[in-house]
Amino acid sequence: MRDEFDTEPPSTDRSADFSALVRPSAQPSGSVLVFTRDFYPNVPFRIVSQLPAFITVSILDEPPDDVQVISQPDEYNGYVVTYEFYETPVFVFLFSRRYLPTGGRFRFADDATYFSANLDLLEVSVTRVE
Repeated sequence: MRDEFDTEPPSTDRSADFSALVRPSAQPSGSVLVFTRDFYPNVPFRIVSQLPAFITVSILDEPPDDVQVISQPDEYNGYVVTYEFYETPVFVFLFSRRYLPTGGRFRFADDATYFSANLDLLEVSVTRVE
């Protein structure tokens, strides 16, 4: 997949305490994770905000059957994204090893594969929408 993501977050003047909660960049991967119930291929969505790191780790580190699925959930950035269906916003989570810019518009491809049946997550590539 062509690299269409920003690799570095914009500079901010936020405090060190806030910086410790939100990881601004991570290892590039070219794909994202999304819950199966939240996957709508080819429907544009917008990045609303980045989740604090401890919330992302909590979501990815809590398997329903106590079987660890992701060995290092702290490598992921969590995001709240929104779709608009019939003028009604729908908010869902997305996880990426890359930094995704807040306000950026993307679209899931139709190449989804199961990443984890335990966590009900799909791995899918995304492309930026202008």
